[in-house]
Amino acid sequence: MNLSLFARPAALAALVGLSACGGGSSEGPAVATLQASPAMFGRTTTVTVQGSNLDSSVTASIEPGCTQMTRLAGGNANSQSFSCRISWLGDLRVRIRKEGGAELASLRLDIPLPQVAFNVASGSATGRFVVELDPEKVPGTVDNFLGYVNQSTCFYRNTLFHRVIPNFVVQAGGYTANLTTKNEGKGPPVALETNRGLSNLRGTIAMARTDDPNSATSEFYVNVKDNPELDYASAAKPGYAVFGKVVSGLEDIDRIANAPTTSKGLFPNAPVTEITITGCGQTK
Repeated sequence: MNLSLFARPAALAALVGLSACGGGSSEGPAVATLQASPAMFGRTTTVTVQGSNLDSSVTASIEPGCTQMTRLAGGNANSQSFSCRISWLGDLRVRIRKEGGAELASLRLDIPLPQVAFNVASGSATGRFVVELDPEKVPGTVDNFLGYVNQSTCFYRNTLFHRVIPNFVVQAGGYTANLTTKNEGKGPPVALETNRGLSNLRGTIAMARTDDPNSATSEFYVNVKDNPELDYASAAKPGYAVFGKVVSGLEDIDRIANAPTTSKGLFPNAPVTEITITGCGQTK
């Protein structure tokens, strides 16, 4: 088939693995507790250290995967807070150091592959599916997708599955009720990341785009069956960028794929009854 695809966390994490490694004299900085808000790939986490003599010379780092560590305003000698965006998977270590580099305390973080949950509804029927993303193989595509998910209100909330083709794909992420284009919150196109070892297999999620390989923005599709013809074949046929897979709720994707469709204006495969993403958010 010749195809052109159109284009919250809980409370503070418990104190884990705190090791007091310094302090020296009673007048030097000392750490009593060290906490981090739930840490997820692509999200900002807040580190809070409490103790005594915690002046501005006390620093924090998350190693190896943290960008733009920032000291938050409002700190004092008894409490300091820092924030940064997590950009690494697996084992990370929060480290609090005093002037000169001596470590005062540390805290271990374990960052899993990111997951995003979607709630959907069509008439009185509801469903839910969860996708797991692969930022190691397609970092730009995952970063783009999480950027939409983690807007103050998830960009995909109230968007439709506007293209439903049984035994092929279901597509969403660009239109709201009555097939109205959603432009508010839409970012620039993302560079195509194909030929990265990910294939358009059943249950995988990939970015929709126009004939321009680098035109994908917010729209995505889920493969209802194996669709290897959508993979990278050559520079002239670069394929569509897979960036994750459905890990829960594939049966709801199948229900969407089997929904009755009709032609609505420029949309030849639109569901007769609108299928709406009613909520979404990063869960890991």
